[in-house]
This record gives sequence, C-alpha cells and structure tokens, in this order.
Amino acid sequence: MSRAPGRATMDRREVRDMPDGATETFDRTLVRLRRAAGLTQEQLAQRCGLSARGVGNLERGQRHPRRVTVQLLADGLALPESARAELLAAARRGRQRPAGPVPPPPPAPDLIGRTEEHALLDKHLSGTGRPFLVFAGQTGIGKTRLLAEAARMAEARGTAVLSTACSRHGGEPYAPLSEAFARHLSEHPAGPGLAFLLPEQRTAEPAPPRWLMFAEAARFLDTLARRHGVLVLLDDLQWAGPDGLALLASLVQDVRPDRVRFLAAYRDTEIAAAEPLADTLLDLYRKGLLTQHSLSPLADEDATTLLRHSAGTEVGHSARDRVLRLAGGLPLFLVQLGHVLGRTGKPPAELPWGLAHAVRRQVGALPERTAEVLTLLAVGQQRMDPDVLAAAAGLDPAELSEVLAPAHTARLLDENAEGVRLTHELVAEVVNGDLPPSRRHVLHRRLAEALGGAAAAYHYTHAQDTERAAQTLRHAAENASRQAAHDTAAQHWGALVDLLDRTGSQPAVAEAAEAWAAALAAAGRYDAALAAAERALLGYRKEGDEERQRLVIARIGYLHYQRGTPREGLARIAPTLTEDRPGGSAVRLRLARAANLYQSTRYRESVEVSTAAIVAAEAAEDEHGLAGGHLRRGLALRLLGRNEEALADLHTAAATAELCGDREIVVRALTGVAVLHHYRGELARADRQFDRILRLAEELGDRELLSRAVCNVGASAVYVGRWGDARRRFSQALELAGHGRSPMCGAMALIGRGALWSACGRYDAAADDLTRGIRLGRESDNADIICNASAQLAENDVRTGRPERGVRRLLPLLALQGERSWQMTDALPFLAEAQLAAGDPVAAGETAAEAVACTEHIEHILARTDAFRVQGLAFLRRGAVSPAEESMEEARSLAERMASPYLLARVSAALADLSDHRGDSVAAARHRRRAEELFTELRRDALAED
Repeated sequence: MSRAPGRATMDRREVRDMPDGATETFDRTLVRLRRAAGLTQEQLAQRCGLSARGVGNLERGQRHPRRVTVQLLADGLALPESARAELLAAARRGRQRPAGPVPPPPPAPDLIGRTEEHALLDKHLSGTGRPFLVFAGQTGIGKTRLLAEAARMAEARGTAVLSTACSRHGGEPYAPLSEAFARHLSEHPAGPGLAFLLPEQRTAEPAPPRWLMFAEAARFLDTLARRHGVLVLLDDLQWAGPDGLALLASLVQDVRPDRVRFLAAYRDTEIAAAEPLADTLLDLYRKGLLTQHSLSPLADEDATTLLRHSAGTEVGHSARDRVLRLAGGLPLFLVQLGHVLGRTGKPPAELPWGLAHAVRRQVGALPERTAEVLTLLAVGQQRMDPDVLAAAAGLDPAELSEVLAPAHTARLLDENAEGVRLTHELVAEVVNGDLPPSRRHVLHRRLAEALGGAAAAYHYTHAQDTERAAQTLRHAAENASRQAAHDTAAQHWGALVDLLDRTGSQPAVAEAAEAWAAALAAAGRYDAALAAAERALLGYRKEGDEERQRLVIARIGYLHYQRGTPREGLARIAPTLTEDRPGGSAVRLRLARAANLYQSTRYRESVEVSTAAIVAAEAAEDEHGLAGGHLRRGLALRLLGRNEEALADLHTAAATAELCGDREIVVRALTGVAVLHHYRGELARADRQFDRILRLAEELGDRELLSRAVCNVGASAVYVGRWGDARRRFSQALELAGHGRSPMCGAMALIGRGALWSACGRYDAAADDLTRGIRLGRESDNADIICNASAQLAENDVRTGRPERGVRRLLPLLALQGERSWQMTDALPFLAEAQLAAGDPVAAGETAAEAVACTEHIEHILARTDAFRVQGLAFLRRGAVSPAEESMEEARSLAERMASPYLLARVSAALADLSDHRGDSVAAARHRRRAEELFTELRRDALAED
C-alpha cells in the first residue's frame, strides 16, 4: 500500500495543533469523507489494511482510533491537507479531556424521572464514594438505559468505558469481564495470567494460579485507567457465573477505587438469597465497597412525560390513563406503548396483547432476510457477536450491517460494542412463540454450530440433539476444571446429569454425577456434593454395578470428612466395610474410614485402618491408594507424637503421589511435613514451605485445600512476626471456608484470628471468634478443635482478669484424655498460666512440668518454650529463684534459636519479672523495654488497616 508523500509518520504536535472550531464527531466525519471519496467500508478497509468490521465499528462510534489508525484512514482516503487536518481534529476531540473539573452533562432528553439516579451516577463517576454501584429492579424498569446514560457521561469526561453483559446460557468461566478485556487488548497487551482468561489467547499450557490471573486483570485495569480512569459496565449481572463473580469481586477489592469504577445492573426478581450473586454483593457491601440502588416505577407525572416523548405527540387523556394503568410505571413498556400511540393514535386493549401485536406488526413489515436474523436473535435470547450471528444466518459478516438496518430503523435492535440483541425480551417471546417446533429446532442447531462452547449445549438440547449437547457440556466442564473454575465446572456437570437423565442412560448419568460431586467438593459445596454422589450411587444400583457402588460410598464417606461430619461418614461406610472384597473399592473405603477417624481424634484407630489400606493398595498395585494410605497414617502418627514415623510416611505419600499425578495428596502430605517443621521450631523453613504449598493449592483451586493453606500461612506469620499478614490470611481463610462449606477450616481460621485479637487487646472480638470455633468443633465432634479454641479462650480470660474462668474451661477437657494428643499437650501451658494467675502456683508448676515432659516427647518446641516460661514464673511465685532461672534460660534459648518476635516478647516479659524479684532494676527495665517494643511493633502491624 502506498502512502501520501511526506506523511509517513504523525507526531503529537499534529494532534496538539489541530483546529478546534469544528464540533463534528469522528464517526460522522469518517462517514462523510468516505462517502465523498466514493468508497464502501470494505473498499476503505482494503486500502488501509484494516478489517471491514473495524471500519464499521469506527463509523458507528463503538471504537475510537489510535493515531496510527487515523493516519492509515487518511492515507486510504487520499485526503488533501485540509481534510486530513479535519479528520485529525475530530480524532483529537474524542481523545481530549478538558482541563479542570468536568461538569456533568445534562440528562439525555429521554431519561425522564431519574433525577436522583443521574445525580448518583455523577457522584459515582467523580471517583468518590464506594467503587461499585449496582442498580437493581424488575424487567423494564430502565436499568440498561441508566447504564447507557452512565457510558455517555463517562465518555464526556474522557473516561474509558468497558461495557459488557452476562449471557443467560453461560459461556466462558470468567465471562463477561474476560470478553470486555479482550476488546481492549490491541492497545494494552495482556500478561500471561490475563491472557489465559481470554478464549482467543488461551494455549494448551496448564493454567497459571487463579490468583495470578486475577492479579493480572487488576493490573490491566489499573494500566488502562492511568490517564482518565475506567468505568466497567456490567448488564444482566443476575446471569453471571460464580467464577466470573469471583473475578469481579477480586477486581473491586484490588484496583485503585479513585480511578476504576464499577457499575452493574441486575434483575432482583431473578436471584435467591443463597445464590452466588447475592453472596458476592453482600460480601462487597459489608466490606464498604458496594452501593446498591433499587429502581422504582415512574410516578404518573414522569410516566406521562415519557409517554408523550415516546409518542412524539400529545396524548389524549383517555389514552394516557389507559397506558399508565397498563404500563404500571415501567419505562420500557411506556416507550413501547408510546411508539404504538405515535403510529396509531390509540393504545392496545391490554398490555400483553398490545405489545405482542405491536411487535408482530413491526417484524412483519421487515424484509425477509432481516426478519430471519431477528428470529435467530429471538431463539438465541442473548446479545450475540455480529460474526456469530452472521454465521448462524448464513451471511457474510460484511452483509450483516445492511441486513440489520431496517430493524434498527424499527427500533427493534440494540447494538453496541458487545454485540446485537433485541430491544427487550418481550420481542423475543413474541417472535419465538410464533415459531413452529420444527423450525425452532433448526434454528437452535444453527445457533449451536455458530456459538460453540458451553452456550452451544443449550441450543443443541433444544434442537433435540442430546448427543452433541452432552459432548459440549462435558468438554466445557473439563475445560472449566482445568482453569480451576470449579463452580462453573459443577454447573456444567449438573446440566449434563439432567440432560442424560432424560435419555434413560443410567451408567452415563452415574458417571456424570460422580464428576459433578467431585467438582462440587472442589468448590467447597459439600452438601450439594453429597446429593450428587447419592444420585450416582442410585444409578449404579439400578445397573447392579457393586464395585462402583462401593467406590461411591467411599467418596460419600470422604465428603463427610471434608464437611466436618465424621460420625455420619463412619456410619455411612460401616455396612459396606463388613464385606471384605479385594480391589480399589476396599482401599478407598478404608481411606475414607481412616480420614473420619482422624477427624474424630481417634488417631490410633486411624493408624490401624490406614495400615490396612496400604496393605490392600500394595496388593492391588494401586499407587493412588498407596499414596493416600501413607498420607492418612502420617497425619495420624504426627498427632500421636510419633514424628519420625510420621515424616517417613508423609514423604512417601508425597513422592508416590507425585509419580502418579495426584496433586491433592502432594499438597496434603507437604502440609503435614511443614506443620511438623513449624512445631519443631524450624520457623523460617516451615514459613517457606507454607508459602510454596499455598501456591500449589491455588493452582488446584480446591476450596478446602486452599483454606487450610491460607490458614497455615497465617499461623506461621504469627510466629515469624508478620501480624498484619496473619490477620489478612485468617480472614481470607475464613471467607474461603464460609457459608458452612468447610467448618473445620473455618474453625482453624477462627482460632488463629481469635488468638491474634487477644494478643492485640481486642478481647471481645477474640471471645467471639474463639466461641464460634468451639461451636464448630462440637458440631463436628472434634475434641482437638474444642481444646485448642478453649486454650486460647482461657488465655483471653487471663488477660481480662478472669483466670478462674480459664481454669474451669480447660480442666474438664484435659481430664477426659487418657493419653495426651498433640492439641491436648498444646493446651497445658495455657492451663498452667491460668492456674498461676488464679493464685495457685503449686498446681501451675505441676501442670507446667507435665507440659515440659510432654512437649519434649513430641518435639513441640513452640509449646515447650511457653511451658518453660510458665514453669519459671511458677517457681518464682513460690520463691524458688534458682529453678526459675533455669526454666527461664531454657525458654529464652529456645525463643532466640527460633528468632520468633512473639515468643521473644513473651519470654522477655517473664525475664523482667525474674529480674525484679532479684532486685536488678536495670535488667528488669531492659527486658521490659524489649518486650514492649516487640509487642508494640507486632500490634501496630496487625492493626495497621484499622
């Protein structure tokens, strides 16, 4: 392609020096100059090296050109200098942002009765207040119209607008935001994490961790917002999937709120309180990030004004009253009826018939090809990409704009950068309802073939092609699982189960239901996973497949372990275990029983059953079962204090699982190893291991694994001195385990956060968290959780001057234990300190001595440090200075070896008491100052966000 001489480049001075007198927009300027040159869009595109669709988008004002694009267009049109300057000036006006505050544009003439909403939009776009504004209301209330008004106002400010809408039939797991990002990548290339969110850029490589994808998306928005900010518009949010909502929530929390603003609309009549959207909105509201505004029908005065505006003429009193009564103040109905009044001079007899009649008349007046495309949109019932729509209609994409023009004139279409849709669902209902079934099946098939992906399954189903629908759903579910989008995967598997159930193929239903249960479990939805597993079991029973029945029962038992209901799990497995049969099911049943015994703190029994599982797995050459058996036995041995045996089993489990590709067992085994290192006092090593484990858990995306990993990072951060990080991690773990998904993980997070609140002097908050932890421990019949939470609550009692209460909490729990488990040993120093504060140094000394002996046996160096500290204080209270010094020195040596600021602060405070007793005021002041400095810094870090 040749270029005009002397115009090979264009610099910033040209744009800066362009004339400002003209006011014509770039799109209109381009259309006028192209027509003056006698060129079609396709001819201009060919001359410039652009796509015809790209030129069309520029002429419709849906995209703004970069400088190089303006240059190519000017060269392709062979413009003289004056016309070239005119085109450049139009481009400059679209990009230029006025200096100083931008006054809000007045409401559009057809935006009637929404003064409050217009003011709310202006405030939101100014960057003040909460970053996410949501409009809620019923169909026809005017939500989409307000989003369009917001886009107009944002563009007047020079703000970039990312506009998209959710699809009724699903789509990519992280839609619709991923689709909005894809349209802006030409100017802002994506990093590896963001690229994997985009279907057209995804490769066969494994998905990066979900946190990385979300972080890249936030970085992309912040980059796009650097100049004049970004407004993200999301329509029909009621159809957003859980993974797309997770991405949205992450972005709202992570981007700069003054530069990136979010605006969405949804039908509040179409969501239930327990649906993902409701949970997401409530969570963002509680965090102070969201404002919701419910839209009301228009008052009669405003409704009359809108009706008159839509009709384009005065409306008689009789017609006005009837329309107002039928429309009920809904703007969309008023507009539709106003159009009818403008043409006929009278309203229809009743709303449903009248609107349907108006639609039929409008569609019937269209050319045949245009009506055909509208019929496809009616069957599709969603906004469609023009290329997809053209493919379904059998048209060349370049023809589509011309074919759709009569429908635009009739105001039956709504087209923007995201695609084309009918103006309202009522149009789709009328057109779709008039189709004979055979014709509807043909159109569904054409849409399915054009769409592809998960959305195609809906259309294949309605085309009565269940085989293709099943293939599409299975592929979409597997793809979502690879992206760690487990909620989306579960939706697809559930749809597949329902589809196959209608065909009567029980084996296929059962297999799909098993996969459904696995996806639900990975998403942390254990109640739903249990129901799906029971459905699979029913299918295998109908087929008489006993081995598969036993495997599903084992899965049900393991789900109870994950759910924190071990009693139910053991009861569900017990009848099947009486049938001693070889094979994989025998291994899985034993592993599920071992897990539930572990959850019930019956560690010795768990070791015995795990050993039996290992033997059965070796006989069956079952590597997955072998890895699981060593894992379960290693975890139980650790809590019996048999650390070397535990480490051997856990390392074997990790190595075996690595070889057979079982990443879940790898994560759980490495977690067990890291926990042992942590309690042994190898804090820096364990901290690195916990961080690595968290990355592995994020890659897997399993909610329970991720919650445990995050909680462990928080627990490690407490001891290495990152209290701010610890607080964030415990709260994050609690969110991951929330809504009853994983009560055991929730209890761990509550205990960690409660202990942190107590150490920071937030005693009421500590008591709330720890009491909730005890309740969860009781609900799951886990004595260790109860004991651990009670121990921390006892220390909170001591700090609030109620040590007797702390003693009463712990004595009954410890008295019940014949042999001290790990957590019971962990509680002994807390009991000793409560006894000491309650004025009983003798009992405190005895309990502390038992703690010293027990912690030595199980190499629990963290608890051992506290045990020596409290033992020293007990000796000191009884006047035994020399033993007190020995115990204190042991505590100091351990704390310094671990380099733990928290333990050093506790020990330093005790050393100050010892120095005071010896009359060494200088040493006492030094130790006390060190303790205060350490505690002050730790608490400042923890409370920095307040």
